[in-house]
Amino acid sequence: MKRYICILLLIFLLFGSTDVFAWGQKGHDIVTCIAEKHLTRKARKNLNAILDGKSLMYYSSWMDNVQNSPYWKDGYDRTKTWHYFNVDEGFTPQTMSRNPKGDVLSAMNMLIDSLENHSNELSDSVKIDYLRMLIHLVGDMHCPMHVGRLSDRGGNELHIKWFKQNTNLHALWDSKLIESVHSWSYTEWQQNLDHCTKAEFKEISAGTPEDWLNETWKVTCGIYDYVKPDENYSYKYMYDYAPVVEHQLLVAGYRLAALLNRIFG
Repeated sequence: MKRYICILLLIFLLFGSTDVFAWGQKGHDIVTCIAEKHLTRKARKNLNAILDGKSLMYYSSWMDNVQNSPYWKDGYDRTKTWHYFNVDEGFTPQTMSRNPKGDVLSAMNMLIDSLENHSNELSDSVKIDYLRMLIHLVGDMHCPMHVGRLSDRGGNELHIKWFKQNTNLHALWDSKLIESVHSWSYTEWQQNLDHCTKAEFKEISAGTPEDWLNETWKVTCGIYDYVKPDENYSYKYMYDYAPVVEHQLLVAGYRLAALLNRIFG
């Protein structure tokens, strides 16, 4: 019985916490499933070699899960703030004071530069870590509450009700909204969303991580304007924001693919 309880606790720790996680595992799986459909042959071959034949999706939530692993204190704890970029009301991503411990934008820029321009200087273990981090952080950057306000910890302290059940704005955007919008598997999400032309793919994946962060921040501002603390939200909110959820997941997948094709293709 004790062993059973311990297993349940471990599962909760790995997959149940929503304090800083973005999209939840389903969202990250969707992003990587979309990205894998747009890898070049060369990029796929090089990624397979680094990831030992495992898919992008195999590591889609690795950076979240490692926070609860026995290896968290072996240097990974420095990445705790890399999942988000807080922007308080009245500020922009350019005027908000940056976290000295790092944020999703500085982390992504470092990872891209290291993998693209200094790959030969990286050990195999660091290279695979940096790749697994990049796979995850592109998804994080496109989750609105990971560009939320410092004053409410990215919506964690903005309490609302979802279909009359107590939750918070961060948890809603982490997983509850995705599951409510469509009860699809990650492959069904990909099949239903991924219909852009090559020209549209190129247009969506253009720009820099800073450009993408700014886009997400503008979405986040609208979300904050919409919600009021302790209010109940249900079908109207779901229908109003379904297109936003779909868009953010789709463009994250395209941009992840474009980055990986550039670096490894």
